[in-house]
Amino acid sequence: MLNPLDGLNLSRSQKKDLDELEKLAGFSPSSKKGKNMLTQLAGDLVKKKETKSETKVDEEENRFWNIHKRFAEAYDANGRAFALFIGDLLDIMLSGPVQARLVSEMIEEKLAKIRKAREAEALEEAAKKKKKYNVGGKISSKYDVEIGGEKRVFSRHFLKRKSFLAALFLDSDEFQAFKKLVKQIDIICKNEDYAVPEDEEGRKEALDKILGELRYEIKPADVIRFWKLLDADNFKYLDEIFNKTRNLNLVRPTFYEDVDKAYRDGKKLLKLLIKDVQTEFPPNEDKQEAYEDYLKDILEVYTHHHFVLKHFNQTRPSISLKDFELTKEELQEKIGEMRSEADKLKEQINKLIIERDEAKAETRAVKIENEEVKAKLSKLDPAEVRKQLSAAEAKVNAANKELKETLEEDALLRTEFRKLDNENQELTSKLRQLNALPDENANSVEGLMKGKRIVIFGGGSREQYWPTLKEAGVEESDYEWYEGFHTISQARTNEIVGRCDVAVVMTSYAGHLYLFQVRACINKNQHLFLIHNSGAGTLRTEILKTFGKK
Repeated sequence: MLNPLDGLNLSRSQKKDLDELEKLAGFSPSSKKGKNMLTQLAGDLVKKKETKSETKVDEEENRFWNIHKRFAEAYDANGRAFALFIGDLLDIMLSGPVQARLVSEMIEEKLAKIRKAREAEALEEAAKKKKKYNVGGKISSKYDVEIGGEKRVFSRHFLKRKSFLAALFLDSDEFQAFKKLVKQIDIICKNEDYAVPEDEEGRKEALDKILGELRYEIKPADVIRFWKLLDADNFKYLDEIFNKTRNLNLVRPTFYEDVDKAYRDGKKLLKLLIKDVQTEFPPNEDKQEAYEDYLKDILEVYTHHHFVLKHFNQTRPSISLKDFELTKEELQEKIGEMRSEADKLKEQINKLIIERDEAKAETRAVKIENEEVKAKLSKLDPAEVRKQLSAAEAKVNAANKELKETLEEDALLRTEFRKLDNENQELTSKLRQLNALPDENANSVEGLMKGKRIVIFGGGSREQYWPTLKEAGVEESDYEWYEGFHTISQARTNEIVGRCDVAVVMTSYAGHLYLFQVRACINKNQHLFLIHNSGAGTLRTEILKTFGKK
């Protein structure tokens, strides 16, 4: 029997064929080769005279069973990765007070069954040993052990909720619970105002479009539409869609409180283990299974959330990642076109400048020639002189006209160039507003923390953050740094934080022991910066956000 608190250890780990699934559904497996009992049963149902209500119930039961078989086959083919995918999917769709109450009731029912099974197991062992036990009394078993001075703890955070939902959905022994979940999902889908395309090709395109949207931001409405589209084709594309979403972490948009609770749960288990190891080691046989469960829970919490949080934070910028990328690509493409056009205009202007200079030189040469002609005028025949003078004047006039046209064209090109330059400056300004171009003045923290005292827990080294703090006006005597790999007591933490105005915890180095110790010391006149990575740039961003000009 499945224990949802022990992770995704489904009873389907030993794969059942379709005949065994038909047995679980209440059908007798066919003894004839090539004949399916489900098909035969459908034919028999057509022959019988049934009421409309009975036919509707049978169709609904067949629908539930077909859905379950589709998911069970996908789990047999893909294993634990598919179970994790289903847990994430159901966790988003069944969020909210009504769904949370339904899941809690199902968990309590399952735990009651498990407790009865444990009591029966303990009584059976006692009967074999021929000892008398009171049924209502305390029963000693491998589940009734103490770790760190407390009774065995079974984690109930939201990762266990995901595992529990996946187990109920994929385990054939929990078919009745599966039907409850599908009925609740049907109610949720009916409340979602979304028209499913009538043709299969349109539904396939809509699925691909929703997958593209989920890559940028996880929205419950998109996940519900995702389910409706799959259900419309009887989950025909389930395997294909799962393979496309292997690298997509389906995370509820607001889950920080759940993450914090899971971390505190893992911290408590770790403390209990350490305390128990200090008092008794190696553990006895009854405790070994509890030790293994504790360590698995701790490993699940502290490995799962590192990658999920990293992906989540990368896809939550100040504006949506999709809009940012589209706008950036559009502006960069337009700027590239403007630059290429400006380069062409520059080349054309340079050519015109050369032509203008040549025209000026030619004009000067003509003027010199004109002077020479005037000097010879007295010596030549008046009629011939007038003829040569007229020709020279005509040549000069033509050169002056050409020069004037060249200057006018040059003025027009300069005007066009100024317009392009203004447009380029406007586009560059828009890029700065979208933070696509670095703003050196916006990153300055000069004098923002003058006279303030600061302490940093974790990070690479003391010198890594000193240039930023020095620029912000912090005195060297007002700056303290403690490495995150060696913990200190709560009293010591209170003393250090109490004399500072700002406390910084680099969580990727200092861990969550420091996080909770420092958080407990902060009062309303102090500031706490929680920085996941150890970069000084993130510290600069937090200083600007807290002490910068509003």
